[in-house]
Amino acid sequence: VQRIKDQIDWFQRSGAEIDTNLTMEQAIEEYRQYCIAQRLSTATIDLYTRAIKEFAKNSRVRSVDGINKPQITQFKRGQTHLSPETVNRKLRSIQTFFNWMEDEGYIKNTIRIKKLSVPKTSINYYSNAEFDVVLNNVKKGFPYGEATMNDKDREMFIDAFRLYRDTGLRLSEPFNNELKMDDEGYRLKIVGSSTKNSYQRFVHLTEQQAMTIVQMNDWLEKMMKTWSSRTSAIKIISRVWKKALRKSGIQGKFHDLRKTFASRLYFLTGQEFSLMFALGHTDTSMTVHYTKLDKVELNRAFPDIVAMKNSVVEGKNPLKVHKERYTEMYSNFGFIHDKV
Repeated sequence: VQRIKDQIDWFQRSGAEIDTNLTMEQAIEEYRQYCIAQRLSTATIDLYTRAIKEFAKNSRVRSVDGINKPQITQFKRGQTHLSPETVNRKLRSIQTFFNWMEDEGYIKNTIRIKKLSVPKTSINYYSNAEFDVVLNNVKKGFPYGEATMNDKDREMFIDAFRLYRDTGLRLSEPFNNELKMDDEGYRLKIVGSSTKNSYQRFVHLTEQQAMTIVQMNDWLEKMMKTWSSRTSAIKIISRVWKKALRKSGIQGKFHDLRKTFASRLYFLTGQEFSLMFALGHTDTSMTVHYTKLDKVELNRAFPDIVAMKNSVVEGKNPLKVHKERYTEMYSNFGFIHDKV
């Protein structure tokens, strides 16, 4: 950014007539450098710039001063084959780019992009019975070409899926964060970022879960001998889950494992703020919809949670959880399963 500004100042001082407007190609590259300086992950930067480049190609706009609202409408019309959520993700990336250009003085006024209306849908979670059915299909395995899972890796995948459901970890978090193992126990240090978690937090782990994360990273290292993209290799895990879902005849996606964790946690504790911290959110706007889940359906879906709640009420078996400053922080069902 500063380099281009310096060039403009130099030309102006020399008395030459210049066009101070950036080309889209220049602006995108400068924005990419800005994102790098902001320490965004490579995957996040690629996601942003891919959407911006797609818009530039679709609209055939060459310079930033040629951007207008009709081009946004045209871009939306070309996305009818995608879900509203996917289109809105692209629009958010483009909007952020526009805002950055306004802040840098490259455009006078940013264009406000109106997102597509998305109907509110119910939270999709996997009942205990559904989860077991899917795991059984993972155990059976399927042709390597369909999901890239070696037979000898089946148990690792099964343990990984249990880890995701019991901790609410996002797909890449077991790979992109520090696993700490010392006298204080096992825990995954989730580093804050400007996209997902905005603050640092710890997910406390059982010994088995810690070993699962070690095995997952060993598996990834092995996969990188034949895969060029680390992100793509990690996504093998979600593709295996998706394939097992199809074989099971169950609707859903990998991220619903995180929603299952959240649904179970809120059903057990009734504590929205504990859920918020466990998921790494900064406010309850992302967790309030869990408070509206049907309790009758939750009873049917999670009989083990019902048993745990009844046990606590009767005083027979208090939950085994980590405490911090006298506040119970429920963050892992593995500890509850491993109760004394």
